[in-house]
Amino acid sequence: MDLEKLLKTPIVPLACLFLASRAALLVVGLLATSLLPSGVGVQPGNLVWHQPVSPPLEIWARWDSEWFLLIATEGYGVEDLLTASGTVWEHWAVAGFLPLYPMLIRVLAPLFGGVGAGVLISNMCLFLSLVLLDRLVRLEVEGDSGETSGVAACAALLLFPSSLFLSAVYSESLFLMLSLGVFLSARTGRFAAAGMIAALATLTRPFGLLLAIPIVVEFWFAWRGRDQVGVDRRPKIWELAWAGLIPLALAGYMGFCQSVLGDPLAFIHHKTRWRGAMSGPWRAFVRWWEAGPTAHGAHGSTVELVIALACLAMLIVMVRRLRPSYTLYTAAAMILALGSTLWSFSRLALTLFPFFMLIGMAWSDGRRCLPTIYAWIGGTLGGFFMALFANWWWAG
Repeated sequence: MDLEKLLKTPIVPLACLFLASRAALLVVGLLATSLLPSGVGVQPGNLVWHQPVSPPLEIWARWDSEWFLLIATEGYGVEDLLTASGTVWEHWAVAGFLPLYPMLIRVLAPLFGGVGAGVLISNMCLFLSLVLLDRLVRLEVEGDSGETSGVAACAALLLFPSSLFLSAVYSESLFLMLSLGVFLSARTGRFAAAGMIAALATLTRPFGLLLAIPIVVEFWFAWRGRDQVGVDRRPKIWELAWAGLIPLALAGYMGFCQSVLGDPLAFIHHKTRWRGAMSGPWRAFVRWWEAGPTAHGAHGSTVELVIALACLAMLIVMVRRLRPSYTLYTAAAMILALGSTLWSFSRLALTLFPFFMLIGMAWSDGRRCLPTIYAWIGGTLGGFFMALFANWWWAG
């Protein structure tokens, strides 16, 4: 392939977007740690497990990263270690961090160190997510607009305020990559692959259960012979059985929690402790008011409120612009999230890629005013979140 052809392939603009956005966050994080005070000393009780590493890696390991690194090193039977660390945690607190991501860290840690392995895995998954997102948008948008929409959707993802978590030692980028793989497989009639990938996603985050929705919906469309890409046959009914791997994966993890922690629902109890009991999708907004609105914090974050309201507005547009599988999956995820609290809602939205598909489509349609405003606001908030995160202040 000559240089001219290479420059026309999607990989080049995606790589440029990826490198530019990650470099910007890296610079902000390094400057923040040099110029701003750290919050780790004034917030006692938080788990700090890993040994400090060089600053370019260190700034990506905060908060939940400590749990992933602890599990990668010691496994899930860490009750004595938690007690010895001086932090007050139930022994089942580790169950909230599902095993696929820390397992990958454990595999690569001998070569790159724990933090280095986590950062490498997250960024590799992020770049693959960009490739898959671009490909998925091209399936949905025909012609030259598809190319523009795909790149614009990837830019929207990278400019989202909480996109720093896609490069941090967090499982968001792994889950995003697997989710995109499920949709792409289901859209092209590869239901066995979709089921297997969704099972892996379920071992990354419990929300992976919802990936059964696009598999079932797209199977139904394929069964009816409606608008499938690359599908020249009616699928066999037994192919839908691959979706059964999704509950099986979660059941396997529940059995593991029972054997190691003595509670098959330990991961749910962990979520309940931090996010509260589930209620209707209005609960998050009621709790925002009850907690006392703040600029950005835990349950009363106005930043998270604005992001949630914007997502709800986009969900209405999604009904008209995208296939039912995208809309139903996104709606189900939002209903579950808003049934408890706005806490970390922006991190959840980060993995709901249909929102970024809509932004990319708006850009290619010529309605560039709102995407431009989004880019300015998202980039500014993203830098602010990175400065907070690098210095052990709550970002999301």
